[in-house]
Amino acid sequence: MFLRFDPYQIFKCSRTPAGLYVRQKWLDEESTPSWQADFEHTVRQLWREQLSNGSWEHSEIETVRRLFGLHLTVRYETEGITKALEWLIDTGYQAFKGYRKTLRFRQELLHGLPFTRGSSGFLITGATLFLATIFGYGEDERVLEAYDRLSDEILKKEGHWCGRSCSNNILRAFVVHPVYSQSKATAMAVQYLARAQSPTGSWPSGVPFYQTVNALAHLDSDCAETQVESAFKRLYETQLSDGTWGRQHKEWNTFLAAHALKKKGMI
Repeated sequence: MFLRFDPYQIFKCSRTPAGLYVRQKWLDEESTPSWQADFEHTVRQLWREQLSNGSWEHSEIETVRRLFGLHLTVRYETEGITKALEWLIDTGYQAFKGYRKTLRFRQELLHGLPFTRGSSGFLITGATLFLATIFGYGEDERVLEAYDRLSDEILKKEGHWCGRSCSNNILRAFVVHPVYSQSKATAMAVQYLARAQSPTGSWPSGVPFYQTVNALAHLDSDCAETQVESAFKRLYETQLSDGTWGRQHKEWNTFLAAHALKKKGMI
C-alpha cells in the first residue's frame, strides 16, 4: 500500500452513501447482512419525499444531493432517477444558457458532494452536467449545448470559467464526459491549475484540494498526471494516524483522497 495508515477504517459501519460505496466496492461487504441492512436504510432515506415532478423540495441543490447519493448507492438509472434528471435538466436550462442563476441554500448541503461554494449558477450547471453524464444523458441535446457553451467560455477566459471554486464545479463535469474530458477546454483548465499548484502539491485558496486531486485523477493527460503525483506526496505526508485527512469532514475528505488513489492504482 502506498500509504502509511489504512484509509478505510473510518468507513467501517458507515451508513453514508460514500461509506456504503467503500464497504461494497473496496471492502467486499455487499453480501453481508449488516451492509444490506444499512444499504436499505440509506437508500430508503434518499428516495424519501421525492415529488411527482421528480425533484425533492422543488430544490435544485436538494435534488443534486439526492441524485449523487443514489449514484453512490443504487448506481443504475431507475424511473425515479430519470424523472429527477429530467426535472433538473429542464429547470437548469436557463442556467446552462446564462450561468447567472442565483439560489439561496444552506452551505452544509454541499457536504458529501464533489462540488464547492461559488456562483450558484455555475454550481448547478456543473452538478447537473456531471449527474446527467454519469447517468447516461451525456448525448442529450440540452447537455451537449451546455458543454459547448462552457467550452467556448473557457477559451475566451484562457483557462478558467469564473472564480477558482466555480471552475472546480465545471471541471468536475468535464472530467467524467467521454468526449469533453479529452477536449481543449479540459486541457486548458488543467493547465491553469498546473500553473497555480505549489511545489508542496497544494493549490491556492479557493481551489479545494481533495475535490481537485480527485477530479484530476479521472484524467490521463501528462499535465494532470504531474499534478496528481505531487498531490499524492502531500496526501502521504498529511495523512493522520487514524487513516483520515483534514480537520473537518474527515470521512468525505478521505473518500475523495482514497478514490483518487484507487483510480491510479496506488492502493
